Amino acid sequence: MDTPSGALLLHSSNGKDPLTSRGSSGISISKDWILTHGTLLSPIIDKSHALSSFIKNISLGELTMMPRKFASELRFRVYRNLEKETSNLSRTDNNVRIQEHFGTIVTVWKCSLLKKTFDEFFETWSFSKSSDHDRLLRPIFLLIRISDSDESNVEIPTIEQVLFRLLDRALRNPVRGSSVEIESTPFGNPVFIDSIARGVISNVVGDESCVIMTDAYAFPGGEGGPVYVIPPDCKRRIIIGMVIAPLSWCRGEWVDYTFAANLAPCLFNILRKNPPILDHAYHKNEALDAGVVLVRCGISWGTGILVDKDTGTFLTCSHVVAEAPEREISIVMNTDKPNLRMRAKLLYRTPEDQPYDVAVLKVDLRDLDPSLRSVQLSRAPILKGEPVVSVGFPFSSSIRPTISSGVVSKSLDCALLTTCCVQSGTSGGPIISQATGEMLGMVVCNALSSDGTVLYPRMSLAVPAAALSGPLREYLRTDNRNVLRAFACDDAAVRKIWNFYPILPSKL
Repeated sequence: MDTPSGALLLHSSNGKDPLTSRGSSGISISKDWILTHGTLLSPIIDKSHALSSFIKNISLGELTMMPRKFASELRFRVYRNLEKETSNLSRTDNNVRIQEHFGTIVTVWKCSLLKKTFDEFFETWSFSKSSDHDRLLRPIFLLIRISDSDESNVEIPTIEQVLFRLLDRALRNPVRGSSVEIESTPFGNPVFIDSIARGVISNVVGDESCVIMTDAYAFPGGEGGPVYVIPPDCKRRIIIGMVIAPLSWCRGEWVDYTFAANLAPCLFNILRKNPPILDHAYHKNEALDAGVVLVRCGISWGTGILVDKDTGTFLTCSHVVAEAPEREISIVMNTDKPNLRMRAKLLYRTPEDQPYDVAVLKVDLRDLDPSLRSVQLSRAPILKGEPVVSVGFPFSSSIRPTISSGVVSKSLDCALLTTCCVQSGTSGGPIISQATGEMLGMVVCNALSSDGTVLYPRMSLAVPAAALSGPLREYLRTDNRNVLRAFACDDAAVRKIWNFYPILPSKL
């Protein structure tokens, strides 16, 4: 088995038919070993004070053997397809033959990298509330040995060999924008075993980049499932991560991203090996960083787009700079150096709640980072179904831009609807054609239900490039800021579209 594959784990003591049971996902390292996430223990630990106490007291960053007294309590049925060619991305489900085995948790460890990241970076976030112990289990890894008996005569050196085997196959350098695939069992339901979802690496965050953010779908029960990178040749999959949080909320907004443990740094950390110094590999989507900046105004932030480097002209959304001129507008060119800010001058912003929610900023050319590059606005027709990415700064102003893939869902003269996953902070960010690298539009909002209870991150509305380019070109030609008033639109039909009735827009 060259590439670790997915598995389904069901607690063997529940006495239920497997087809009606609910389980969790895992990574099949070999025919004898499964790695999974601590979420697997949620329904068990809630009922076992002894197990809960043991997990709470394990040493941070230490491989810990599971006491034999828990062996019968921690037996699981393991379902996986040992015969499939995991490197063949064109396999069909008709050829899948699921095999059943039994396994016992023999080793547990609490990852210091994950714990620090969730305690600090995700401190104000909330996650699925399926268990009171979810926070305790989030940095936990579990290693399961396949065996017909409860005996677990395994020593730490053997455990380390197993983990080194996985580390040897794990990709060391996640690159934003790379295609990824998640293999898991949604809702832990055997009917959905071996399901896949695809997306891109949206970002990497945390201590030693230990957490991967992806816009590929995962569901409760998918925790523990493998995350693979799909190289451009699409001939094989390379394991990179393990799903740890499919559901989350930030500032009260549902975050439609999946969070996964980046296996390489987590394994290096527990095996006490120094990870290699990794250079950020180049990817065509990473080049967008050179034209996308963070815009701050008061306590709020959004995204800005450099549209003309020769004049230092940026676009963003009007509501991002709503506190100006009372509050200063600043632009952060590099989130790795947040103190290096440029003061921006507001040239124009459309009136509140009026299409197209555009603001134009200008900076002193002497302050402009020479590494920045202008983003090119597309003049080509925008086609329904065209693959695109969004780029912006949701969640945090201290990490590099987050990328989400999608398609053009609908293209109108005055509005562009995409399926990119956007959140607060993405406002003012570009929608980029994956084919040409040119900007098709500027993100303004996503959809919120009329009663205000449900936000739809994957229904995002953008101002088309064609609506932006006319006034912008005229300003750059004449240096007359009065021509920017053309961004304000009084057309009743355009207003109706941007009102999103009966679903109202929720500004980001």
